[in-house]
Amino acid sequence: MTQLGRRERKKKAVRENITEQTLRLIARYGVEGITIDAICDCVDIAKKTFYNYYASKHDLMVDICQSELLQRTDDLITEAIATSSDLAEQLDFIMSVSAARNSTVSKLERELIGYLVGSLSTNLSQGGGQIAFMNSCFYRLYSNSESQLKAGLSPSFCAEMTVGMANAITLNWLHNDDYNTQERFAQLRSFIVDSMLAH
Repeated sequence: MTQLGRRERKKKAVRENITEQTLRLIARYGVEGITIDAICDCVDIAKKTFYNYYASKHDLMVDICQSELLQRTDDLITEAIATSSDLAEQLDFIMSVSAARNSTVSKLERELIGYLVGSLSTNLSQGGGQIAFMNSCFYRLYSNSESQLKAGLSPSFCAEMTVGMANAITLNWLHNDDYNTQERFAQLRSFIVDSMLAH
């Protein structure tokens, strides 16, 4: 592994500080309540320096959501595959963890999830990139156990359907405090097992 030079280390430290201070501000004021000026004040950098790293607040938020939320999906799939070779058991693990996360999520995480879901529709190219990333995570799950899928169903189709339905659950949860995500993720797991897995 190559050592980072002094300049690269400094840039990495500034980028990490921007992320850390932004997360602190979001936890206090929400995504809508923060500005680039406030971030620059907390990090103690000039606005010009901020723009050396990010073109906009939106670009910063996308970067944070990628590292804080989307990477978590990839890690969850890796953990599920390591836990069992049975696809139904892997799905049970994924849906249980997803439901538990939604029921114990912090205000900060809820803000980030809301921003991520919102940007799916407001910026088509970035939203498409986020969906493609999640699809690739679930594609890895289904292609790893392709022999356990019903005849005629491809891993890519199963991945797209799973991501679409899981996003619908998350969207409903964001807009309704009484929404029962535990029940919905359990139902989603049963639906996938019944409709997509060979028996």
